Amino acid sequence: MGSMQMSGYFDNAATTVPSQAALQTYREVALSFPANPSSSHSEGRKAARLLQDLRQQTAALLKVDAASITFTAGATEANGIILSSLLWKQRADHVLFSGIEHSSILQWNRLLTQAGWDVSTIDAPGALIEASGVEGALNERTRLAAIMLVNNTMGTIQPIKEIVQAVRRFERRSETQPIHIHCDATQALGKIDFDLQALGVDSASFSAHKFHGPRGVGILYNTRANIEALSRGGGQERGLRGGTENLPAIAAMVTALTEAMEGLETHRAHVSSLNDLLRERLKELPILTPREQASPYILTISMPPLPSQVAERMLSDAGFCVSSGSACSHNARQKSAAAHNAMRLEPRLAESSIRISLCPDTTIESAEALAEAILAIYRNHR
Repeated sequence: MGSMQMSGYFDNAATTVPSQAALQTYREVALSFPANPSSSHSEGRKAARLLQDLRQQTAALLKVDAASITFTAGATEANGIILSSLLWKQRADHVLFSGIEHSSILQWNRLLTQAGWDVSTIDAPGALIEASGVEGALNERTRLAAIMLVNNTMGTIQPIKEIVQAVRRFERRSETQPIHIHCDATQALGKIDFDLQALGVDSASFSAHKFHGPRGVGILYNTRANIEALSRGGGQERGLRGGTENLPAIAAMVTALTEAMEGLETHRAHVSSLNDLLRERLKELPILTPREQASPYILTISMPPLPSQVAERMLSDAGFCVSSGSACSHNARQKSAAAHNAMRLEPRLAESSIRISLCPDTTIESAEALAEAILAIYRNHR
């Protein structure tokens, strides 16, 4: 990727180091396209043309129609656009979430409930959502189901295509209104091979900083015409995301995404070898991420009896950055506990879990060093 990867950094699921090419693109576009794309003068029109080109490039990389692409500040905002659109409905009905969704989905539970919506969550034993469980939780009032593609704490890959088929089967059988299926695919893009149109989801969200792009920019893929954002602005992005478009960041994101997609198989092979290495070196520890149906970029282990935050701090003191919970939540411990309950993890293992997340620039040497540090701490405290 050409990023300045730190040797002890193993928290890439939280954020990645921007690639050199993405940073160069950001600088070039910031200096060469200074105008607002909404301005009517020549420089504004020049910026608008670039914005449209970037939208076309993004759509081509995702193999979707350009009209379905909205540039956002990230996946959290993209998720919010979809979920806030429910508040415009004349009648509050039913929404279904999986219990292992990112907090930017689950935190809408309280607001939607206050607005009169019936919100239910389903468990995901072993961090895997079952299509039959989703189908069984639907009812004739269900208007939206939010199911992630790759779980951000365990790395498990959800059977989205089967889930979508189950939802559509329920629609036909019950003759209900179409159910909007939203997919948080933040941990998937640029890491695993998938086809949005083949999956059949109605919308999906992505963040550039998960695939070596800049922070503060992302993508909403949406095929539904009835989505209306709660926030208001100048009408940019077809009214879904008001505010002046961050052209340099969007351009840098497209550069990073192009790199990620072009190197997808090579990067995956390298990261898979690192994942295998860590599994072999750490085999005396409980490994929570399953070997099958999981992204190689995430490996979650347990270090009982050490609490997660203690193990994280000890590894940090040894020069290694890992995670004991989602970096997107200020009360990550509570959020992690709720997700672990939905996964039906043994509490002893859940309370000592540590997430290791890799990237294409992670080296064999650094992975070996991390394994040695983990083993030393574990053996001294078990």
